[in-house]
Amino acid sequence: MGVDEGARSRDYQAPSMRYILLDRIERIDHSRRLRAIKTVSRSEDFFTDHFPGQPVMPGALLVECMAQAGTALLELSQDLRIKAILVMVERAKFKVPVRPGDSLRIDASIESHDGAWARLSTSIRVQERVVADANLTFSINEVEPFYPESIRSIVRMAYTDMLRDAVVGPIPDEP
Repeated sequence: MGVDEGARSRDYQAPSMRYILLDRIERIDHSRRLRAIKTVSRSEDFFTDHFPGQPVMPGALLVECMAQAGTALLELSQDLRIKAILVMVERAKFKVPVRPGDSLRIDASIESHDGAWARLSTSIRVQERVVADANLTFSINEVEPFYPESIRSIVRMAYTDMLRDAVVGPIPDEP
């Protein structure tokens, strides 16, 4: 490691992500599927302006929920040895507004994966009703530039917390 690299490593601060939208991972079937939960609270800051008197969760944040579930599935399936980066959103549909108090069930399923790219189908349900879905494509990257060793333990702890009560194994298909 050169002098410049060492200085960057010492000065590196873990990034803070404004919206961590997965409360917990409920189930994971490594390299296949993941189900996560997000309870939408009235105190979420985006409800202040979206929309006063008629709070609705922004569609962009619904896509972010699905992207975070897909990222978790891909990265956990490789024991955090890769970094998944969202590169394409296709056929995103928003079918029903998401409101404060809703409990989101976010599903991500790997449709194809060739080592460099992964394509996932994702959906969000409130109760049994699909409120949003999309096809997401991720690039698969080396982990080090995104999660240097100095912060990898923080990322691992965040995932460990989300996985605390998760069931590992096949996820039943929807009726």
